[in-house]
Amino acid sequence: MRGFWLAVGLVAGAALAALTACGSGSSKAKASDPVPVCDGSCPVAPGCPPLPCPAPPPPPPPPVDPPAAAGGFTFYGEAQGLTADVSDASADEGGNVYVAGGSALFVKRRDDRDFVRVDPAAAGLTASCHDPAEIAVEAPQSPAVPCPIISVAGAAAGVAVVGYRGVGSDYDYDAEWARRSGGADVVAFDGTRVTLQRHVFIASPPGVICEHWDNTNYPQVPWNSVCGETWSDSTWVSGRRGKGRVVHRIVVNHDATRPLSQGDVYLGASHAVLSILAAHPEQRGWLDYIKGDAAFADSFAVFEHEHPAITGSDGRFLTGESTGLALDPVANVPWFSNEVRTASLPDYATMNRPSWNGWWGSMAPVTPHATFFGGDPADDTYWDNVSGLTFCGDGTLWVASAGKGIARVGIDRAKTVTDPANAFSVQRIDLPAGTGNQASAIACDPSDGSIWVGFGWGGFGRYKDGAWQASGTVPQGAPKMAWNPVRSIQFDRWASPRIVYIAHGPSLKYGAGGVTVYAGP
Repeated sequence: MRGFWLAVGLVAGAALAALTACGSGSSKAKASDPVPVCDGSCPVAPGCPPLPCPAPPPPPPPPVDPPAAAGGFTFYGEAQGLTADVSDASADEGGNVYVAGGSALFVKRRDDRDFVRVDPAAAGLTASCHDPAEIAVEAPQSPAVPCPIISVAGAAAGVAVVGYRGVGSDYDYDAEWARRSGGADVVAFDGTRVTLQRHVFIASPPGVICEHWDNTNYPQVPWNSVCGETWSDSTWVSGRRGKGRVVHRIVVNHDATRPLSQGDVYLGASHAVLSILAAHPEQRGWLDYIKGDAAFADSFAVFEHEHPAITGSDGRFLTGESTGLALDPVANVPWFSNEVRTASLPDYATMNRPSWNGWWGSMAPVTPHATFFGGDPADDTYWDNVSGLTFCGDGTLWVASAGKGIARVGIDRAKTVTDPANAFSVQRIDLPAGTGNQASAIACDPSDGSIWVGFGWGGFGRYKDGAWQASGTVPQGAPKMAWNPVRSIQFDRWASPRIVYIAHGPSLKYGAGGVTVYAGP
């Protein structure tokens, strides 16, 4: 019995202690407890009813390493905060620099050391991609997110154009969201933050593009004034879209001596090898193709599209994708390649705008268009494998090929229309030994007319006065990133001296990509 009463005593003592500690079970606040101030402001004080407060700002980015430097070059990679999958880098007229990094856009002012990662939600970047596995699903379950950023071009000071990799390529029966994915955004940068100015939907509204003209019932009118398409999913009835969802290349017209076209944007995509965003549609007398159709509002002032396609002997229509895009500074005419053939759009320089049925003149040379590396344009089995185009200030065209080196092309512009077979004088040039003759990018240096060439096997070179220069190669002591394949070469031509930006993609051998910067002679 003694043990029983001892246990009872211990239990009772514990219960009394618990009552004392908990205030005898009362939930009333003590007089000494602070009274919460519920004034409706954020953050909400403890004890106050919840409010729809905005999310707290993200933590500051972690510190990054300073860029590496060697031989007059500066190098940015993952250690400097960039993503691994870099594909493009470009400066605007104010010297702000933008980097297309796949999953992110980066920006910095010219004199800042570090790039800053742009918050896509805060910037308002277009979110039009869903899980690619749902490409045929009209109501995808995955959230809409910004598509991968694969191209960029600086425009006026504080303005850039960002190109996306949409889902799919050009199939007409992908889900509607996939056909509308990708395209481009025009963004503004004020030195501290990036904001969306407009989205660029590379498309034509209904009633513009007809692929089957038929004036049989109206012989008194021109053939190409009556569309014979009556089915619901034709381009005439439902519009044309989805041909420019993957934007590989972007070029901006910076020529202030031609104010009507200054600021125009040339977009090179899969299938739609050339589309144009007009900077001054009102001055051009641009037609109202949209006619109040909200589904095509973002296609305002957009011309789409052309491609130097040929029909193969197996029946395939070889539209390809944009592998070269450049503006002829002499004629003010865009040139464009789809790796198979190359052409220009000469009437762009003389016609203020496209016609009512979306026509901005014929390409030149006409089908089968131009080749520059020895193949017969009429031979559909021959491909130039163009990987880049660039013009020097004197109007000389330079062409890069994945497997055939580079070519210097003199152009008789009139003959591209009247006598294409004799319109070009071509000098073909091999790349340095060890490159496999694989050129992946090309750009004419505005400071001296030298030619910077990216090598598909990795690294880069500089060609001047008939020889490859020692000063334009990857310097000793450079990080491994600099030996990765080059995806683009662009210039800040408004800096003094000009600045070269070389974008490197990743590789299995050397890892993550990055950006090489050069401001030397």
